[in-house]
Amino acid sequence: MLHPNASSITSNKLYPRTCGVIAILTDFGLEDPYVATMKAIAIGICPEAKILDIVHTVSSFDIESAALILYMVYRYFPKGTVFVAIVDPGVGSSRRAIAIATQNYILIGPDNGVLMPAAKDDGIVETRLLENEYYFRKPISKSFHGRDIFMPVAAHIVCGAKFENLGRSIDKESLIEPDIGLGFLRIIDNCVQLKVVHVDKFGNLMLSTQFNKLKQLLDLNIGSTANIYSQERKFAAKVEETFSIAPKGTLVLYENSFGLAELAVNKGSAKDLLGISKGSMVTVCRS
Repeated sequence: MLHPNASSITSNKLYPRTCGVIAILTDFGLEDPYVATMKAIAIGICPEAKILDIVHTVSSFDIESAALILYMVYRYFPKGTVFVAIVDPGVGSSRRAIAIATQNYILIGPDNGVLMPAAKDDGIVETRLLENEYYFRKPISKSFHGRDIFMPVAAHIVCGAKFENLGRSIDKESLIEPDIGLGFLRIIDNCVQLKVVHVDKFGNLMLSTQFNKLKQLLDLNIGSTANIYSQERKFAAKVEETFSIAPKGTLVLYENSFGLAELAVNKGSAKDLLGISKGSMVTVCRS
């Protein structure tokens, strides 16, 4: 076990200064004690830490969805936030536990891709293995590293532990990257095939590209109509600034709050109308 002031490898890199906030994202749900236990451990280590929840209802084992959510929201947190993202079907196996310092944040979790889209977007400064057991809770469970490794490390960092003392520095090129599904799948004539990357509780369908890119590529204008093809059916969608502008029950293609193209039905569900779900393909065409 390494002393907290004994670094395995010295570093002259400039790490982000923490702001006292820990933000948590998991697939643990809200009915079990796992999230509360992690928070209790963190507050016990660092009473002044402010703990914020991102979401805990990611579908079980869905690393790609968790990575997408973290990618979408991280930039809205104060600089210096420490993120703990745990969707970890490989817990207890040989998968690595890591911490990534970016230009403005620190991200902690398993090396299974859940951290990477956000980390790469903000700019990776350095990645360290979590191997200094001084910062772990004991005994260490084989099945709950969120409580015994990830959250304690986050709390210690917020209360002043040095990033370079967490463990050995590793090459960022060795980190696992997920496919979160962003981008065009296929472009044919005046049509673009896209993937539904997220469905929210309102049944809105978040698509796999930025709205402005789609609008430019298909030469769509606000107030025009786009044809939506799904499961061999055709739907007409109004291109609007937001869904509330259209009459009730109208299918609308618009820019969501994260800048992505999205299909929604005013006071209805695009998911139910099109009969599709996350991972489904849709084709958007200029009418």
